[in-house]
Amino acid sequence: MIVKHKSFGLCLAFILIANPLFSASYNSLGQTGLINIPTAEIHKEQSAYFTFNRSNYIKLGTLTVTPFEWLEASYFYYRPDDLLWGGAKGLYLDKGFNVKFSYKPKNILLPRFAVGLDDFAGTGQFTREHIVGTYDFNKFKLTAGLGWGKYVGSSSMKNPLSFISESFTDRPAFSFGKGGTPSYDQWFRGPAAPLFGIEYKIKSINNLTLKVERDPYDYFEFGCCGEGLSRESFSKRPKDSNINFGLSYKFVDLGNIDISYVKGNSWNLTFSVGFTASKEYRKKPKFNPTIKDNNFKQNSQKNEFYLDLLNNLNANRLYLQTADLDNNSLSIAIESEDHMNPIIYSSRAAYIANEVSKMNDINLRFIEVGHINRGIKINNAKYLSNDLNLTNRLPNILVKRNTKIQNKNSKSHHEHEFRPTVQFPILRNQFLPDIRAHVGSPEKFLYVGFGIKASTEIQFNRNVVLYSVIGKSLKDNFDDKVSAPNSSLPNVRTGVVDYLQQSSKDFYIGNLALENIWSPYTDFYTKLSIGYLESMYGGIAAEIMYKPFNRNTAFSYEHNDVQKRGFDQKFSFSDYKIKTSHLNIAHYHPRTNILAKWSYGKYLAGDIGYTFDISRRMPNGWRAGFWYSNTNVSAEEFGEGSFDKGFYIYAPLSIFSKNYSKDVQAFSLRSMTRDGGQKLELRNRLIDSFYGSSLDEFNENWSNYLD
Repeated sequence: MIVKHKSFGLCLAFILIANPLFSASYNSLGQTGLINIPTAEIHKEQSAYFTFNRSNYIKLGTLTVTPFEWLEASYFYYRPDDLLWGGAKGLYLDKGFNVKFSYKPKNILLPRFAVGLDDFAGTGQFTREHIVGTYDFNKFKLTAGLGWGKYVGSSSMKNPLSFISESFTDRPAFSFGKGGTPSYDQWFRGPAAPLFGIEYKIKSINNLTLKVERDPYDYFEFGCCGEGLSRESFSKRPKDSNINFGLSYKFVDLGNIDISYVKGNSWNLTFSVGFTASKEYRKKPKFNPTIKDNNFKQNSQKNEFYLDLLNNLNANRLYLQTADLDNNSLSIAIESEDHMNPIIYSSRAAYIANEVSKMNDINLRFIEVGHINRGIKINNAKYLSNDLNLTNRLPNILVKRNTKIQNKNSKSHHEHEFRPTVQFPILRNQFLPDIRAHVGSPEKFLYVGFGIKASTEIQFNRNVVLYSVIGKSLKDNFDDKVSAPNSSLPNVRTGVVDYLQQSSKDFYIGNLALENIWSPYTDFYTKLSIGYLESMYGGIAAEIMYKPFNRNTAFSYEHNDVQKRGFDQKFSFSDYKIKTSHLNIAHYHPRTNILAKWSYGKYLAGDIGYTFDISRRMPNGWRAGFWYSNTNVSAEEFGEGSFDKGFYIYAPLSIFSKNYSKDVQAFSLRSMTRDGGQKLELRNRLIDSFYGSSLDEFNENWSNYLD
């Protein structure tokens, strides 16, 4: 797992959520549901939640993401207290993926429906499927449906799907193997069990609901793995009742906490926190800048205009790079420190330029705004000055029709008349809390450390940057290693714990590299980096990308010549060297906001194969997706998990602030750290950069015009 933190305050941001009073909540199994059974509901799209459940015999943690209003996906870690592992209780750990598809009919007389697959690519400990419907009667909700697999306990019924085909009658035995392979042959097969539950809103106490459900489980069925059941299992797993009941309290802007009594003899405590990026948690002030006349005494009206324009744009953190005034048309190039949204930064810059022109008695008809990123013009918007009005705003659709969006020569701004002098080098430095965490190691479930780091960026010109991250660990559990890596491949990643251990003894250098990004031709972008490229590797990384402005498909090729760094993360290197290369293709579908990426090439262990990555990327910067890599490494060589896979979330921090920001909080998790299918963890991969450099990326933001 990789966890990136901009500041300590950002950790707190993740506990904010949007959860209406009678919306879906998470049950003790980490699903949107009642107590132990699912409902057909899911949370708002662009949501992410963490749920923790504790009972007298298990601990269960689940991270759930809702990229669409019809799709919910989750990843869970399950640790029972009673199963044996290594001769001791409480050390066994299981993990897996769940997915739920939900449909809400337009007809209000029909219930919401959902189909779910739980633990569909894990070891089979939780493998089960369900089809449920939930009807909201306002004062209470009713859920009913059928479950298969582990939902089937002591009471069952013949599978209704057997009327379609006899192949649904029996459920084949599950082969646990290495895990990680979808169990298609089991889905919705074998006996079924009825699922039923009700949730009732208690009038006398706001935000409190009562939940009652039929408990379908045989809890001994969840004790299959490790070295098996302990003596304690026979006192904690029996079920005395088929009815579960509990109370759920929803914190209006925090989440829900549930306490329930299950199987007639056990108490469960469930706590869920999260957020949704589909809303702003802090309202942004309306755009209404103050235009100041700086009374520059210049020898021409044009020069005075340029200086007024420079000062007013810079005062609004829209930094003027170049400008050219020609009769009734103005062309400017800007760089924005706060905005990733091309409509926001271009329309704001155009408005300020128009107001400054009025102040200087210059009549403009057209204002062109180009955005500069690392010295490259990535887009250009030509506005009509009559559309730049905050008082009598035209509908955005009309402004869009009047505005010409184009991809001019990426170096055209070099010909502008006014080019302010920038004093290079520019130094940016900040000290931040450092949280280094690793989940998914073969040796231990969680390694985490806390410390401090200095993040420094020195910009030598518009294209060349030296960046570094130097940190010091203050408190960690990195020394709790229990075994050495057992991979048959070169230990290109399974030795990550050695890096955490050795680097925690003194200061460490996370990154220290010189990076040059430039554009040789329009629509072409190149990058060259040299130095300590990431925590485990240093060397040279090069990439070239073709991203046509009028298309939604980009292509890039990257080649890296790297050597493995010393475990202390300072200046030494080990003997392991490797050259990797990948062909990358990315396609964006603007109607659904789906970004699909495919990469083929040679990985760090010398294996060859591909990585497929699919995500939903929203204009506000929120992004969530999953990926998997399949190479010429067999499941036996790869080890537990069979192949590399994981998911990630990018949360825009702007939603938690009254000011705009480009910063995002990134969280990623892979099911198991192995050595097959491993790429370099490079900063600023071109295939993931330059948002706003295509027509559809620009046009999907018109709702933010003059915002």
